[in-house]
Amino acid sequence: IASGWVAQGPRVARFEAEFAEAVQAAHAVAVTSCTTALHLALIVAGVGMGDEVVVPSFSFVATANAVRYVGARPAFADVDPASGNLTAETVSAALTPVTRAVIAVDQGGVPVDLDAIRAVADPLGIVVIEDAACGAGSTYRGRPVGAGADIAAWSFHPSKLLTTGEGGMLTTAREDWALRARRLREHAMSVSAADRHRSVL
Repeated sequence: IASGWVAQGPRVARFEAEFAEAVQAAHAVAVTSCTTALHLALIVAGVGMGDEVVVPSFSFVATANAVRYVGARPAFADVDPASGNLTAETVSAALTPVTRAVIAVDQGGVPVDLDAIRAVADPLGIVVIEDAACGAGSTYRGRPVGAGADIAAWSFHPSKLLTTGEGGMLTTAREDWALRARRLREHAMSVSAADRHRSVL
């Protein structure tokens, strides 16, 4: 409050940079929630009306709701009974000719076997979005979860291990996706609210 910033600003930018470094992502975009991050991830990945997105049959409802927000249809896939996560086999069984993306959740912070799922999805041009809502601090094959995804969504809800009271983050290796998500999080403004006015008449 004393800084004069209640949204965005230099402190948020610093958090984005430090979070990106911690999870080995090229870009991090702070948003209001993990649901917002999932929504923006689908938009920047080009998922829309008529598409299908494979989602786990066991997850918080936001995973499927974000798919509906862009006009796509969630295709529910079975999960491994031990980990609660999607597997390459269950994803393969759920694919159709209109599958455009897979949202792979690190259920309860247990890392999904992302490499195996990408081995199925990548040759078909299907985007893999990692829902790492509960994954902050977890590692997969020696790297932070999310590091190997096209794009990942994170939660800082009070129920998570890492919390900011509320909020979320989108991380990606693609600069074009990060730039578009950064713009869309503020109603597609090309200039930030703080930079719109440089003088007073």
